[in-house]
Amino acid sequence: MPRLSYREAAHRLRRARRTIRYWKLQGMPRGCELRDGQMVRVVDKDIFLPWWRDRMDNDPVWQNRIRAKIRDQQR
Repeated sequence: MPRLSYREAAHRLRRARRTIRYWKLQGMPRGCELRDGQMVRVVDKDIFLPWWRDRMDNDPVWQNRIRAKIRDQQR
């Protein structure tokens, strides 16, 4: 199972690492692994991306942005 460090996950979603840490407090599953002799906080890619998509699907601000894009494309 592929795992992303907080830095890789933040880069993938174009968010700050602080945001990933905040999501951890809201229940996002995470773990730790040893990379190059150092412990690194990681998230499973197969869990992280669906968790994020589900979170965005339920976010009213995100939904308004999607609706605005659809309206603009229909014009």
